[in-house]
Amino acid sequence: MTRNLTKGEPGKIILLFALPMLFGNIFQQMYNMVDSVVVGNFVGADALAAVGSSYTITFGVTALAFGLGNGASILIGQYFGAGRSREARHSIVTSMTFAILFSLVLSVACIFLCAPLLRLVNMPKSIFPMSMTYMRIYFLGLVFTFAYNMLSSVFRALGDSKTPLIFLIVASVVNIVLDLVFVINFKMGVAGVAWATIIAQAVSSVLALVALKRRLADMQQQDPAYAPEGHETFRQQLSLPLLKKMIRLAIPTTAQEIAISGGMIIMQAFVNGYGPRIMAAYTAAAKIESLAMMPIINISTAVTSYSAQNMGAGEIERVKSGYRASLRISFVFAAVLGGAIVLFGHSLVGIFVSGEGAAEVAAAGANYLLYSAFAFIFMALLFPAEGVMKGTGDVNFFMLFAIVGIVAKVTAALTLSPAMGYTGLWLAVVIGWGCEAVCTTLRYLSGKWKTKGIIQHPVAAAETAAEQ
Repeated sequence: MTRNLTKGEPGKIILLFALPMLFGNIFQQMYNMVDSVVVGNFVGADALAAVGSSYTITFGVTALAFGLGNGASILIGQYFGAGRSREARHSIVTSMTFAILFSLVLSVACIFLCAPLLRLVNMPKSIFPMSMTYMRIYFLGLVFTFAYNMLSSVFRALGDSKTPLIFLIVASVVNIVLDLVFVINFKMGVAGVAWATIIAQAVSSVLALVALKRRLADMQQQDPAYAPEGHETFRQQLSLPLLKKMIRLAIPTTAQEIAISGGMIIMQAFVNGYGPRIMAAYTAAAKIESLAMMPIINISTAVTSYSAQNMGAGEIERVKSGYRASLRISFVFAAVLGGAIVLFGHSLVGIFVSGEGAAEVAAAGANYLLYSAFAFIFMALLFPAEGVMKGTGDVNFFMLFAIVGIVAKVTAALTLSPAMGYTGLWLAVVIGWGCEAVCTTLRYLSGKWKTKGIIQHPVAAAETAAEQ
């Protein structure tokens, strides 16, 4: 069900909108963690390291899906907030079509580039074959990854965060069941984990696509200009001008995601230099960190949809109120979850591995989570401002801010790791988050985002001019 986010108390709207996404991401992280737990316990620490190290590369590719989804959600959300349902509908059809075609081409390219990418991250020879197997299978199903991410972005832009939750729960259950069957019963190793992921994403994508088709039909019937005899065909709903707008909005956020991925690959290369056990520790701790930071990220995603609709409606004051409310909520989550991973970090990492080397893996992973807890403070500062900037269309500085964070992280890693060992890498991650958070917050405070909307409103323009 679509929802108008331009009415009601901002903090309550953002929190309620974020909750289904939070539950959905918890399920998603759960099945990602099940991947790691099953592999670590039933295949071995080397297999866990292989899957975890491959993640930095697969994330880099799926970052393109996130970027396209961001561009589409800004476009759709602002048109929907302005009450221009036809442009919103055409934006949906155009964005989905482009994402599917693009992902098919990218899938073929990535399958051929697996080996060079693994060498790029300094993958140890002992786990190289397992990583190759996992990545090639994963890239076969890239179209489903792109489809689901784009579909989720579309529903959120329309004010609906519940529908993606339903299909994500389905995917999580399918993935977990297939993990257990393929790895434990069929002894398929890392290949079983990869096939389970592809099949689960395929199921959720198809179901979500069917739901979207019905939603589009409803939107067309509710269009004041709609007449049954004037029903638009699929081809008539494709729009090159809207595609250009979507790509223009998507390029900066996609570049940001790619830059972040590049930073992850560089960090993974540093970690890989310390051997499979530290790699396994980093993999396990990163999974826990990803789960813990989900509430803050979900608040940011909710702010993006909220800001897009309110920007489309010209409600600048509501955008600012939403930012302040999301900042308070994010800091509460950061304090609670940061404290939790410090207190229980060793036990949580220990779940992922057993047998020889498990104690060393758990200790190194808990050490990473200690530093991660401090990084949560910067995440709570960064993500609300980032959500506003994405929703309002002020996206051109994202890549620059991401690069600033990466340069700071890499410089700190090169400086600190020779003296502190892998602990220096953990501290470098905190420094990277801090630099990116400061840059993004300063951009929000500048107020430049008020003039970046697709739909310009006289009131918003006058307010911005007065402040300058």
